[in-house]
Amino acid sequence: MFGCSNDYVWLSKDAMTTEPRHPHLLKMTDPPTIVGHRCVACERVAFPPDPYGCEKCGSPASTFEQWDLQARGSVQAVATVHRHHRSTPVTPFTVGVIGLVGGPVVKAIVEGDGVVVGSTVEGFLAPDEQDDDGNVIVDLHFRVVE
Repeated sequence: MFGCSNDYVWLSKDAMTTEPRHPHLLKMTDPPTIVGHRCVACERVAFPPDPYGCEKCGSPASTFEQWDLQARGSVQAVATVHRHHRSTPVTPFTVGVIGLVGGPVVKAIVEGDGVVVGSTVEGFLAPDEQDDDGNVIVDLHFRVVE
């Protein structure tokens, strides 16, 4: 398991096997790609993909197309977590509500100092833990960009 949430390493396929925590929601590209969907009827883009249908027009989920989203956006709200139910990430850590380029809003850990409403952030893959097979499980985190 990885100790400090700031101890990130670049992961290569030659060094170790890495897996996204939610492979159906995240492509392991550089920079990472978030997998959402777009309603063909009304063009609403959403994340995560909704199995029930479009929240805007009511079209069934069968009319959705996969829609790749940039892991980039701006912070709309921010909070510091001092206590939580898991051993990782180490507290305190910052969670942001991020309006992604392309529309949807996500909640994610935002690394670094100076995270404020309006900050521009971009995603990166952060190692979180190892599974029982020794694979490194990565999650999408964000960091402030200038």
